[in-house]
Amino acid sequence: MFRFVLVSVNAKFIHTPLAASYLLGALRDKLCGDEFTFRTVEGTINEKQDALYKRIADEQPDAVGFSCYIWNIETVLSLAERLKQEHPGTAVMLGGPEVSFNSRELLEKYGFLDYILCGEGEEALPALVRCLGEKSEIPDGICTMRSGNEIRPGRLHKLSGDPPSAFGDVSEGSLQNKLAYIEASRGCPFSCAFCLSGEKGNVRFFSLERVKSDILTLASSGAQTVKFVDRTFNCDKKRAQEILRFIKDNYGEPIPDGVCFHFEIAADILDGETLALIGSMPKGSVQFEAGIQSFNPKTLESVRRKADFKKLEENLRTLISFGSCHVHTDLIFGLPYEDYASAKDSFNRAFALGANMLQLGFLKVLHGSALEEKAKEYEIEYSKNPPYEVVSTKWLRADEIRKLHRIESVFDRLYNSGRFKRTLRYVLSESGLSPFALFESLAESVGAESSVPLDTFTEKCFAFFSSLPGIDKMRLRDEMITDRVATNASAVIPKCLQIKDGRLKTVKRFFTEKIPPEKGSIRTLAILYSSGDVIFSDHRKKDKVSGEYEITRVKEQDCCF
Repeated sequence: MFRFVLVSVNAKFIHTPLAASYLLGALRDKLCGDEFTFRTVEGTINEKQDALYKRIADEQPDAVGFSCYIWNIETVLSLAERLKQEHPGTAVMLGGPEVSFNSRELLEKYGFLDYILCGEGEEALPALVRCLGEKSEIPDGICTMRSGNEIRPGRLHKLSGDPPSAFGDVSEGSLQNKLAYIEASRGCPFSCAFCLSGEKGNVRFFSLERVKSDILTLASSGAQTVKFVDRTFNCDKKRAQEILRFIKDNYGEPIPDGVCFHFEIAADILDGETLALIGSMPKGSVQFEAGIQSFNPKTLESVRRKADFKKLEENLRTLISFGSCHVHTDLIFGLPYEDYASAKDSFNRAFALGANMLQLGFLKVLHGSALEEKAKEYEIEYSKNPPYEVVSTKWLRADEIRKLHRIESVFDRLYNSGRFKRTLRYVLSESGLSPFALFESLAESVGAESSVPLDTFTEKCFAFFSSLPGIDKMRLRDEMITDRVATNASAVIPKCLQIKDGRLKTVKRFFTEKIPPEKGSIRTLAILYSSGDVIFSDHRKKDKVSGEYEITRVKEQDCCF
């Protein structure tokens, strides 16, 4: 009996290992019989390695395979080294995007590695496991060390046809509180120099019937979010529309209300028909992520990315205007020809779109990417350890990138968290500052430590915003309180926003009698002095897109003062 263990070290507990699920399905399909057994071991990069290692070793494997990514490679190498030291007869193999383009270097550097599989593993892994179990010759294309310390190079494997089912072990409710992943295609029509997904415009589409079946399986799994990992979901318009219509037609039954499907799209190639379909989808049933990366034309040209900026902005504004789907946009700092002024312009232009989230990312120089080859030419300095993040470029100094990181931290906490949307709208409208200038100044004033408690951070922001020209302190306080009531289920208002008012008890009594809170709910109530309103929330009903709690607003004169 040959015992093989497949290890997936996830970034977070909520993540589900799509690659490992595919590989397990392939092993079962191709190596059925009594002579092989297969097990999977899941863990996270945040748990104690001793506990994860023990789960692997307890399986008493003859061979162990690790799925390797930018976020887990250091943990994987540590586990693999210990495994080889304590169980030298166990074959250790790596696979995944993090090892597919530097396999020779890894084998030269780490003597405890036996095999590296490059590219897609659904066909290569079963073939290797069979050879190990039968003690036959290792198949071609597997990177390994020959006798005499000569490395046999690997080749990039590519699956022919649809992959095996990844969801054979998924049952109703089995992924409760998890994030589920699904794919309807592999490859990308674009060949961006910072990415590994593009294959000269080659996209391989899976059977639509298979995709629809997988959607229904995952929709009933208990996962609240089902994320399509297709790099450009809408590259085939008709196909994208069919999947969206399938979700729409089956939403509520058999797809449970509350399940949300996430798609990565190219916003500038959306057409009117697809936009109209998205606009008709049930609220909260879909969300979209659109990579902008930069609004600098020369920057995009240098990384082989094309974008119709006018169409992109027009389509994103249309998507956002629906109010029925969460829209996430991305920028990447550190790309060629993007200096600090250009980064500022890209940010202001992206912010003006009003997406629910604007992710500020930093260039990662990935193994095998075209930018890795051009790094010297562009004077891109980056960490040689994962995640290989940019440190400086010909256009951005190291101190400027550090400054952008501080802005990112403050921006995430203020904007992307959704906790201060009203506050920011008011401050930006009255202060005359551009969005970038506001967050730049704020980062310098309040600091960028994410560990600062929310109430302390709120107090610092209140003090900073109050100091800006054109800001009315009472109006600011009311906007911040409204944000707090809408986004925080705690009934406690931060001390910096509290005002002693003898009428508050009367108001609470009035609303308790007129609109009794539901049993078990926590009611937060506040008087807004700049508008003469009273607001409260029982924190029972959340908006499916914004995630805000429903607020009841009543005029002061109607509250028995």
